[in-house]
Amino acid sequence: MRMHKKRIARYGTALICAFGVALSSMPVHAEDIKSLENKTSNLQDQLDGINQDMVEISDKIAETEAQIEESNNEVFRLEASLQISRNNEEKQYENMKSRIKYMYENGSESMISMLFSADSMADLLNKADFVQNVTEYDRDMLENLVKVREGIETQEDDLKSQQTELADLKEQLNSEQAELQAKAAATSTDLATFNAQLQAARDAKAKEEEAAKQKAAEAAANTTTSSNKNNSSSSNTNSGSNSSSNSNSGSNSGNNHGNYVIPSGGLTPSKGRIWFNGHSETYYSQKVLPGGGLAIPGRHIASDGTIRDKDNYIVVASDDYPKGTVVQTSLGAGKVYDSGSGKGNIDLYTDW
Repeated sequence: MRMHKKRIARYGTALICAFGVALSSMPVHAEDIKSLENKTSNLQDQLDGINQDMVEISDKIAETEAQIEESNNEVFRLEASLQISRNNEEKQYENMKSRIKYMYENGSESMISMLFSADSMADLLNKADFVQNVTEYDRDMLENLVKVREGIETQEDDLKSQQTELADLKEQLNSEQAELQAKAAATSTDLATFNAQLQAARDAKAKEEEAAKQKAAEAAANTTTSSNKNNSSSSNTNSGSNSSSNSNSGSNSGNNHGNYVIPSGGLTPSKGRIWFNGHSETYYSQKVLPGGGLAIPGRHIASDGTIRDKDNYIVVASDDYPKGTVVQTSLGAGKVYDSGSGKGNIDLYTDW
């Protein structure tokens, strides 16, 4: 378990190192992306400010146009009033001229005749006041009409001056609006360019990170494979050592076959047939041929799986020796209890 944890730790360390090496070789740096992000953010702020200025100027232009429209309407009204005032002034002036002309043409006799035709002093005073009032009325009316006309002309001049100022203001605002529109277009172009560069940098970084991950994974896989090979080699070496040890041990104690330990160099279930001391050896199993007809005193199974008698002789079958003959086998001394093994062959009775 500890060895497994150590291998996991080694693989994790190898993966981290490989990933770190891959990242360190990336041409696209985080500083470049950060710089582009700052530039795009600043340009976006500038564009937002320009758009806000354009909104304010558009509002001012609309307000100025409304003032110009109102001023135009007022000028039209004043021009109409001025025309009426001029007409009244001219009419009053003509009436005044007519009365003056009448008085001049008829002379003072008419005035004296009108005064002396009075019936009483009161009538005389009334007629004198009438003449004076007519003269003063004409003069006052004319003066008032002149003042009205001059006032209207002054208002008209003021409105026309205001119209000129409003027209100049509108032209200035239109010029500022055009400049802001050009600046907004240029800023939008720059922003689009930097956004494209930023997106390209992000895409490149993503691809490089993916490539780095793949490279790190491949490096980790190679490290794992190499470690597994080393472990396998070590395991094989250990296994070989164990096999060699077992072989050496087998030379001394024998090979394990199931529950039985068979001396090395002798007949085994896996060999099936060997040559020993000038004859061949095979075996037959009591699991197949129980051997109930054989009279074997003290029959038992030895530790090597052979069937033996009370004297510990291996029960064998032979066509070359009579029953009861003691013969030497690869697993020790045996005694002939059966036949049918074939010439030149000894058949060992076993529990294999």
